[in-house]
Amino acid sequence: MKLDTSKKIKFFITAFVLPVLISGIVRALGIYIFVSPNHFAPGGINGAAVLLEYATHWNSGYFLLMLNVPLFFLAFFLLGKKEAILSTLSMLLTSGLLIVFDHIPNFPKFYDLEGTEPIAYGLLAAVAGGIFLGIALAVMLRSCGTAGGTAILAAIVNKKWKFISVSWLTSLLDAIVVFASFFVYYSPVGFAANLVPVLLALVSLFVTSKTCDVIINGFKTAYKFEIITKEPEAIAREIMEKTHHGATMMRATGMYTHEEHDVLVCIIRKRQIAEVQRIIKRYPDTFAFFSPTSEVYGKFLK
Repeated sequence: MKLDTSKKIKFFITAFVLPVLISGIVRALGIYIFVSPNHFAPGGINGAAVLLEYATHWNSGYFLLMLNVPLFFLAFFLLGKKEAILSTLSMLLTSGLLIVFDHIPNFPKFYDLEGTEPIAYGLLAAVAGGIFLGIALAVMLRSCGTAGGTAILAAIVNKKWKFISVSWLTSLLDAIVVFASFFVYYSPVGFAANLVPVLLALVSLFVTSKTCDVIINGFKTAYKFEIITKEPEAIAREIMEKTHHGATMMRATGMYTHEEHDVLVCIIRKRQIAEVQRIIKRYPDTFAFFSPTSEVYGKFLK
């Protein structure tokens, strides 16, 4: 009985508590340290809150609260309860931390104090902020399947009008926030200066997307070779000796000739692609192709 209880507690912590804490804290740090001080809005509810902070000089945490509370009720009754609770708790934590950071003396902010290289600092901030926001996004997607914010709005609209894609509408809402930054951060200096916040926001969104993809797809990426050959034993032996990974042989029938062939399947590391290609080239009657795999489980790592 104690074992079952401990397993339940462990599951609750890993599945609910940790995702909320990690995503909330990482998102707050990304916004407060990198995004807000460098005057760009990375799309979505976070970006809208940052724009409102710049326009009103109120902390963006208050705006995140005001924008997310109505979304919570909509998501709770119209979408899944788990998704609504987890994403909202994460956003509430972010909001609270943003407000708390403002009351901590000398809390770090990354921006050009001297004003000599604002573009360089802004670009670095966009990359760093994108990484932080990408981590927070990936953690929420893996735990509850939703990023919250504009994704909730898009999902609600999609539930009513199925022909409107969730990803398309989410991208549209992000684009509206990014486009609005052109006017919110308006500078009389000229068009180029007004375009800088938009470009920084696009860089941040791109880095966020790529960071999220890496975490969602997994770090244990590998490549799958499928080799059609008349000498499977020899090729398999060389692959196992040179790469230290196994191979699986299957029988297949070619639909053009209706002849039976042996097919080898093996999973290897990226750095081993050239080695396997060199092995295959020594067997002229062999046909092979390879493709990336998102994540590998089991006894792949040696």
